[in-house]
Amino acid sequence: MTGDAGWSAADALAARRIAVIVNGKSRRGRELFRAACEGLEAEGFTLTAAHALRNPRLLGTTLDRVIAEGCDVIAVGGGDGTLAMAAGKLAGKPILMAVLPFGTANSFARTLGIAPEVGPAVAVIADGDVARADVVAVGDTHFINSATIGVPARIAEDIPPGLKRWFGRVGYLLYGCWKFLTLKSFEARIAIDGQADVVEQVLEIRVGNGAFVGGLRVIDGADPESRDVVIQLVRGRYAAALAGVWAASLAGWRPARSRVRELRAQAFTLSCTPEQPLSVDGETGTCTPVTFTVEAGALHIIVPKGSNATSRTRDAGTGFMDVLD
Repeated sequence: MTGDAGWSAADALAARRIAVIVNGKSRRGRELFRAACEGLEAEGFTLTAAHALRNPRLLGTTLDRVIAEGCDVIAVGGGDGTLAMAAGKLAGKPILMAVLPFGTANSFARTLGIAPEVGPAVAVIADGDVARADVVAVGDTHFINSATIGVPARIAEDIPPGLKRWFGRVGYLLYGCWKFLTLKSFEARIAIDGQADVVEQVLEIRVGNGAFVGGLRVIDGADPESRDVVIQLVRGRYAAALAGVWAASLAGWRPARSRVRELRAQAFTLSCTPEQPLSVDGETGTCTPVTFTVEAGALHIIVPKGSNATSRTRDAGTGFMDVLD
């Protein structure tokens, strides 16, 4: 952690001054932005800055400007990719981040136990606790919830924008079913310092700083305050094996251990044969081989009052009906 040694996240929140930056590319995003600003003002916050960005590529420069203006509590609204980009910027700084879950799956918000609606999210900001969350560096980017190889990455690569816009999480599930038809297994090698390399023939890899992927709880034990990540290797050669694992997750069950091997690490290198694309909090552009490093407790963040890893994932829901709600 760098910055002013006398700075306190709790004092910053108590000052009731906040900047709001939202991915406002869609009309829905702009409507949620207005509702969030009104809700925060009703809770006694003074808005030091408020930006609904129609071009998400401006998020980085807008964050830089808001930081330079001296804002030390920033609410970021959007999907997991937007939140991850902001977290990478804010990690290691004396700045408190608040989450406005305005995306499709909202996996990181679910991991924290924040319901993906404006009212509950604003209530958490107004009455929540402050915590230190891990941020994970992977290649030249960061994530706060998960990175995946397999069907989620293939979905993120080329899902039609209209399918995502009009059908939301259900659209992800439908497109995922289509991707199963061309699924092929690959060899994964995980290298952790001081340990023998782990080599498996797999259909999917999940690296979790949070428990949710695509709005479903699939990485039990992963939590952004654990100071490590959970690595799940879904073993198998044929799509049917992966279908069984996802079916168990949809039902809220834990998959058989013979199908999913789990590891925990603070840093590791992942390579695949053939090379594989990653979905990093829903964003593409990263491929294996790649190194993961946990930046422990690097992000000051607002979480539901009195929450912990168990209560957060329980309150966020776990199964298929929760995804459809």
